[in-house]
Amino acid sequence: MVVVLTDERRAAAPPRPRRPDPRTLALVAIVATAFALRVVAVRHGLPHAYNPDEDLHYVPAAARAADGDWSTGYFENPAGFTHLLALCFLVVFGGQDVTALRVADPTAVFTVARLVAVVLGTLTVALVHLAGKRYADRATGLVAAALLATAYLPVFYSHQALNDVPAMAPTTVALIACLRVHQRGDLTGLLLAGAAVGVASGTKYLAAPMALVIALALLLRVVERRSAVLPALAGLGAAAAASIAGLLALNPYAVVEPGRFVDDVTGQSARVGGEKLGQSGSAWLGYPATLLWGLGVAAVAFALLGAVLLWRADRARALLLVTFPVALYVAMAAQERYFGRWLLPAYPALAVLAGYGVVRVARAVRSRTGPRAGLLATAGLLVALLAQPTVDAVRSDLLLTRTDTRADALAWTTGHVPPGSGIVVEPAVPGSYRRALRAAGLEIYPVQRPYEDYERTLSPALLDDYRSAGYCWVMVNGHQRDRGRAAGLLDAGAYYDRLRRESTPAFAVSPYSAGATPPPFSYDLSFNYYPPAFRRPGPVVEVRRLVGCAGAPDPA
Repeated sequence: MVVVLTDERRAAAPPRPRRPDPRTLALVAIVATAFALRVVAVRHGLPHAYNPDEDLHYVPAAARAADGDWSTGYFENPAGFTHLLALCFLVVFGGQDVTALRVADPTAVFTVARLVAVVLGTLTVALVHLAGKRYADRATGLVAAALLATAYLPVFYSHQALNDVPAMAPTTVALIACLRVHQRGDLTGLLLAGAAVGVASGTKYLAAPMALVIALALLLRVVERRSAVLPALAGLGAAAAASIAGLLALNPYAVVEPGRFVDDVTGQSARVGGEKLGQSGSAWLGYPATLLWGLGVAAVAFALLGAVLLWRADRARALLLVTFPVALYVAMAAQERYFGRWLLPAYPALAVLAGYGVVRVARAVRSRTGPRAGLLATAGLLVALLAQPTVDAVRSDLLLTRTDTRADALAWTTGHVPPGSGIVVEPAVPGSYRRALRAAGLEIYPVQRPYEDYERTLSPALLDDYRSAGYCWVMVNGHQRDRGRAAGLLDAGAYYDRLRRESTPAFAVSPYSAGATPPPFSYDLSFNYYPPAFRRPGPVVEVRRLVGCAGAPDPA
């Protein structure tokens, strides 16, 4: 029997529930995964923040701003992220003295600051999905988002209150807006692109080369005869004005103290251009090498393939995606110093290119082999793309949940070295660490700033100074010692050799798995704990007692 619904009965029938879009569910799962990977172990190391930039620059300056002093006092790093942290401190901590709270309860303050980085890192994953969707299609956006959600360096640096990951979000917005500039050339797109570049640069100066992509988008419109030269120049001026406005909105004191702004920025550039003690190799080769583990070997391969395939399909879009990573690489590789995290602003564009490469290959296989085989091929490609970053990110999260070696060394020292003893503590620990030692009644040997030059000040004769002044305990930090050895400083090497001969080890702790070969010193690998030899965070730490030193009673 066939039942025919009349209009009245059809209107009265309950509406069928709409099935959720599988692609929307996939995006939700990707974003949730990104957040989970970033929020796990967000309190690692606390109450001590062992990254010096986190401990010395962003969080203290943000605390002062929350207390009313919005001038960061320096411009070596832009104030955008610092001021954002200050606003979050005002919301979370109300009218409390955040500077005092940072000393009394650093865990609370640093946790809030790191959660800001977690949220912005997760937001960037969603924005990369939108970028992939706009530059290609939704499938590309999903693959690109999945890659950025799991990639090692974006995950690792979302755990710290630094400006590297936060700068990725406005950079991705600028990338999306530049495509609109190329497609439409309208004022809204120009202002959005310019403001996004300004905000990104006001968060991290390294995002500034993104301005080249705006100029490229307008140039392409002229070449394609979709715009005349004068309107394109006018549009470039509007974007430049919006960029300057965005930069100054986040860094208003650059206008108040223009001389200091120029001096600090040029001084920072000079330091970046100079040699970093203990760093070896070429930045031209170093940056590509960091991509192989920071983003993934397969991801780099698919990004290169994606660039080629997109060039064949749409040269304008390929240029818009490729220009910023290339410009950033050339600008940074020309410097002496290099760190993998300095390439993070380029990761969104690289993720989109990798997503495009995977999707195009998957579709080519499907068109030749049929839907079932194509589905298996797609799954295989996704596994090839995401296996390395996912395994590495999970391993990193587990590692960060374990106790830092420096925390174990602090606990042993405060519990076993008699109060009143003098101890030499190498300057690779934060101020809160030294305060904890002093609170235990220990007297710390004065080390003069700049700490960057500590290894250059070492000589074997220092041991005699320690003994004569009653500093009979020495805490050796492997990061500090190894950078001097890597730099080939003969006096520093002789200092550690004499220290080993004329002292007895009272305590030692290692971050490496039993039987593992310690990796050579590297500013990336030693501080990001990427090599599989690492089982826990931190350097090798030794507490040694000088022989023949009258002020060194037996430990408790």
